[in-house]
Amino acid sequence: MNKYPDEYYFLAEKLEEITWALEGSCNDIDCDKYMYKELLKKRYNPILKHSYSCIPKLKLEKEAVMRLVSLKKFNKFRYKKCAMCKRKLDYLGKNFTIVSFTRPIEFKGKKVYEYRGIYVHKQCNRKVIVPAGWQKGF
Repeated sequence: MNKYPDEYYFLAEKLEEITWALEGSCNDIDCDKYMYKELLKKRYNPILKHSYSCIPKLKLEKEAVMRLVSLKKFNKFRYKKCAMCKRKLDYLGKNFTIVSFTRPIEFKGKKVYEYRGIYVHKQCNRKVIVPAGWQKGF
């Protein structure tokens, strides 16, 4: 049984969670956000903010996960070819985007929408041609 895909997707999900936490959506119990929980029980409304207490820990975790995801065994999951220019595309990088297409179809008497998405570089985004019968976006 090949366990590499499961391991890669678990690490990618962990990396996404860490990125959200660094952007301010922290769910770490050691964060300053949760320091005033006793005040909250007494119906005070302090200003809770994501602060320095968990930022170093999150940065270390992100570096560790990025090192693990950069291993050679995960290259076929992390890097694909761009649909437009056929160059290497890093799914965990910041220079890619998803271009989506939808079209209405009839399914069991109901109108539903079919979705198709392709991964491309941000600079290749303008080169994408919308197929006939499809609309760009949702």
